[in-house]
Amino acid sequence: MISRLAAELRRTGDFNQFRISTPPMSITVSLASAEELPDASAFIFADAPETEREIQIQEFQKTISAGQEGQNQVLLAHEAGLLLGVGILVFSDPATSCLWPPFTSRKDCADEILQEMARRIDESGVSIGQVLIDPAQLHTRRLLTRNGFPHLTNLQFMRHPLSNLPSTESLKEKQIEPVRFDAVQNRQRFLDMLELTHQESHDCPALNQVRTAEESLESHRSSGDSDQAHWYLFQRGETDLGILLLSEHQSDFSWEVVYMGVAPNQRGQGTGSAMIQFGLEQARAHNQSALTLAVDHKNSYAIKIYEELGFVRQNTLSVHARLRSQFPGKKPKFN
Repeated sequence: MISRLAAELRRTGDFNQFRISTPPMSITVSLASAEELPDASAFIFADAPETEREIQIQEFQKTISAGQEGQNQVLLAHEAGLLLGVGILVFSDPATSCLWPPFTSRKDCADEILQEMARRIDESGVSIGQVLIDPAQLHTRRLLTRNGFPHLTNLQFMRHPLSNLPSTESLKEKQIEPVRFDAVQNRQRFLDMLELTHQESHDCPALNQVRTAEESLESHRSSGDSDQAHWYLFQRGETDLGILLLSEHQSDFSWEVVYMGVAPNQRGQGTGSAMIQFGLEQARAHNQSALTLAVDHKNSYAIKIYEELGFVRQNTLSVHARLRSQFPGKKPKFN
């Protein structure tokens, strides 16, 4: 759902190039009612091409209305009855919320919307409220930081076209056996391995102290369209080595590596490469067009391995986030 919503919003362009500086005024921010949703949608897509605008509005309203009560929140900022801005806050799972920078041309309005988002995130008890944004949008990034959503890291997105799979040592050659996830039989093993692989991880290490293994697993479950159908734990004999969580994206016939981790004492032995190759083979066997992933841009070791396996770098996005462990307290400086 979030990926479809993001696709619609990306087409609207950048609404956050603030051009007007006005003195503080009385701005109120409230949750949009069902009756107010059409006006909010029209505001968001006002600059969309006329030939596409109505379709985008309809798709947006359909997506927002499809969520459970309180899951997809559209916030409206008014001043003296005039609609000045719109904010979108989505609670994708019990531990995670995602937001978009406010759609407005006024800084004071954007501040009010983001502060209301921060309040709702804090009250919800989720472990993280995050937004992905083009690193070059410095004005918007400073706005996010100023209102309690500091820069966390940058994510490097990568894609494998599945046309030519790498020739590396297979799981069978390494005597590694994949075990499919079963909520009754082995859920605790997956949780234990998830927690173990977080240790000394170079992928968004700040998150390791924020979310429990249960919250992380639930967050990964909500990614994509396939639930836990392609989750695997890898073992050699009675020793668990690592975990690979794959998810389908049916709209573009691709799979995503939503999480991959190797136990600390098993790293550097080619286990991770064999696990990823297994994922590539599974995706191609299911007639997918690509396997995608996102990795912390500072994790040069992992990026090198992915490139050796045939992944190609795509775009980079900055992650700004409000973490449960950070607030209230002093906000980190913008970087």
